[in-house]
Amino acid sequence: MDAHLAVRLAETARDHAVPGAQLTVHREGRSRSFVTGVTEAGTADPVTPETAFALGSVTKAFTATVTAQLVSDGDIDLDDRIVEHVPELGGPEATELSSVTIRQLLSHTAALVADHELDNHDDASLIRYAASAANTELLNAPGTVFSYSNTGYNLLGRVIEYVTDMKWRAALENFLLRPLGIDPLLVNDSTDRTRALATCHTVRPGDGSAHPVGLFLPQSWAPASGLAASADDLVRFARLHLGDRPDADVLLAAELRAEMAQAAPGADAFGMADGWGLGLARYDSPDGVWLGHDGTVDGGTAHLRFHPDSGTALALTTNATTGTLLWADLVGCLGRLGLAVGDYRPRLPGTARPLAADRLVGDYRNGDTSFSVRRHPTGLRLSDGTGLVAEMALHGQSVFTARRLDAQEAAYTGRFVTDPVTGEAVVLQLAGRSARRTAA
Repeated sequence: MDAHLAVRLAETARDHAVPGAQLTVHREGRSRSFVTGVTEAGTADPVTPETAFALGSVTKAFTATVTAQLVSDGDIDLDDRIVEHVPELGGPEATELSSVTIRQLLSHTAALVADHELDNHDDASLIRYAASAANTELLNAPGTVFSYSNTGYNLLGRVIEYVTDMKWRAALENFLLRPLGIDPLLVNDSTDRTRALATCHTVRPGDGSAHPVGLFLPQSWAPASGLAASADDLVRFARLHLGDRPDADVLLAAELRAEMAQAAPGADAFGMADGWGLGLARYDSPDGVWLGHDGTVDGGTAHLRFHPDSGTALALTTNATTGTLLWADLVGCLGRLGLAVGDYRPRLPGTARPLAADRLVGDYRNGDTSFSVRRHPTGLRLSDGTGLVAEMALHGQSVFTARRLDAQEAAYTGRFVTDPVTGEAVVLQLAGRSARRTAA
């Protein structure tokens, strides 16, 4: 298997114009690492097992684990209201947030907006972030609907700071990364870098080549998306959750590991995963449920999976938008080699009558994020005002796929929720985010 995986990783990276990638597989008590390519297109700097890649939202699994450590130590409870640990949310203007719990933040069922930002993107203060988020409105009743939220994980970073009296990064480093043997690196921290950070790249449709791009991430979003690490590091992290370390129970009690893995009520993560736990996504497979998380940034991807029943774990990191396509190919390859990795593959109906376009076009809002669905000579197009432009294809009554026109990557899967009386679309769900229709 090892020789075949090494060759296949290099081949699929070339096929998808990915400059560099890492793949680590831990199986039957043994870890094997494979690397290919360079840290930046046009250079000779090779990717090594130690090279760090931007993890994007895989960072959330780390923030969730530190939160679980605080629960394990008795410092907080999963059903504590976040206002008990984030004083900035306790003012009279924050009444909507008063019932949101830590458990709901971890499972993306807190009804928080997806992408709240500070006006100053260089401001790293989670205190100011929390005070600003206090003015946001909830999307619906907490605990009833899954809606993916970076905002919620940035607030969890503030919970960690308040409870530990340490900065989020210091708590992450001292409680989790250093004990796991992971050299900490944040994508927005260019000082005293002790390891190489792979450059991000975009691959334009029809271009066939990768172009370096700058990685934009607000400083206050570090708890949601700010970590960089290697595939080896991700497998070390997964082995903690598998209990495959002598110090696993010391770092995180077994009952908390089990609770993080359980499907959370109301967490229907359509378009992202088959279910969601407390900081971990759930993926079905013929061999049972796998756990993990995916992450994308402007020009990079990360994928983590681990299987509690067999003790298997694997991770892929890439430095291109096409890393999602590389991941899909590798999952197929591993399946043919007898390792049925859990991965989300939504079932797309194709026979039901599509909704009329005039019932779908309009604007859909989730906090500061606005999606627009418009007619186009080729069909429907989706945009969000930040550069995302995607061509939509309807499947059946309400499900759609959206394929980006500005960058080559795997298509998004989403759906429209319609009013049962009028048949009009009232909610658009995309990439786990629920956006309510505000204008036709």
